[in-house]
Amino acid sequence: MDTNQSNQPITKREKYALRQEQKVAEQDLFARKRALKKTFNILFILIAVGLGVWGLWYLGTRPVVHRTNREVALSCTTDMATQFHIHPHLEIIINGKQQDIPANIGINLACMHPIHTHDASGALHVESPETRDFTLADFFAVWGKPFSKSQILDSAVDGSHIIKVAVNGAPVDTYENTVLRDKDQIVVSYEEKK
Repeated sequence: MDTNQSNQPITKREKYALRQEQKVAEQDLFARKRALKKTFNILFILIAVGLGVWGLWYLGTRPVVHRTNREVALSCTTDMATQFHIHPHLEIIINGKQQDIPANIGINLACMHPIHTHDASGALHVESPETRDFTLADFFAVWGKPFSKSQILDSAVDGSHIIKVAVNGAPVDTYENTVLRDKDQIVVSYEEKK
């Protein structure tokens, strides 16, 4: 049997009063926990909003960095970042023999460059986060192979050989500065002078 401090039995009324005090204490503790949680949530929201405002301000005050076409071509990108998407076709002919343009130029485990190939068909994929006038020189830089008006791959212009560039069947004299356009058929040939 329950007893109080004077070893008197606790009455039903006293038991009821104790239970009521415990309920009030539990409700008070629950209310304090809920208020504390609400305070932490408000504090978290204020910090998140403050960081967001600061981030927008910071990004807005940063100096604009102007990158060259080459810097963009040699950067890494993702399909989700693509804002500019074209597919020119490149053919390289050296002394009458078509040269392979390998698959996965500009693609490796760590990076996909905005200018790349997926197969050996000669289709160049330009999938850039920025609209740019990329050139053949940008593609060859990604490939890591030489191309200019005096050299294509391992073949250099000499007294008996020249390099010609044609876009959609028309000769051009822009060589490495030839701009890549959607669906253009570009042929670079190294051949004997006539």
